[in-house]
Amino acid sequence: MRTRAPHGLLAACALLATVAAWPARAEGVDGSLTAAAAAEAGVRKFGVVVGTTRADPLWQGQEWRLLLRHEVELAAWRVPKARDLVEAGYSPVLRLERPLAGGGALFLEGSVGARLLSRTRVAPDRGLSTAFHFADMVGVGVQWGRQGRSSLGVRCQHLSNLGIKRPNPGMDFLQVRYTRRF
Repeated sequence: MRTRAPHGLLAACALLATVAAWPARAEGVDGSLTAAAAAEAGVRKFGVVVGTTRADPLWQGQEWRLLLRHEVELAAWRVPKARDLVEAGYSPVLRLERPLAGGGALFLEGSVGARLLSRTRVAPDRGLSTAFHFADMVGVGVQWGRQGRSSLGVRCQHLSNLGIKRPNPGMDFLQVRYTRRF
């Protein structure tokens, strides 16, 4: 008889492995709450993200700087016409940031990360071919507060298996996120 590991346990192991691999030189840890919606099948997702930003910019210009972030996400999908599912993933995020007076900043960001889904069915007549997906994202946002500890952003995210298996319908999400650095 074959037994299956609980999806939550697999997600927790992936989260711990990714956090252990993070660079030691970082600005600190931050946490995000996310809410996203996809037009496909009325899917909604709510998640938590643990992230860190590399202390030294990858590039520093006169008014802009390029930062590297690492993010681990765990999200619950609410799927109206099928069983709900869980998403776990990691993304390295490039953030182009323009610092503002008082510790705030405006930013543009982009990423290609990896995601693992606990199920592939998102409607009776719609499924995703694989549980493994790539997640590409572009976003904009603003950072504020003492030393820029809070931020609010909007992201457009596309999940796709990049043709690993056909069909490859993918999913598009519009996401709002609030982040607080500790």
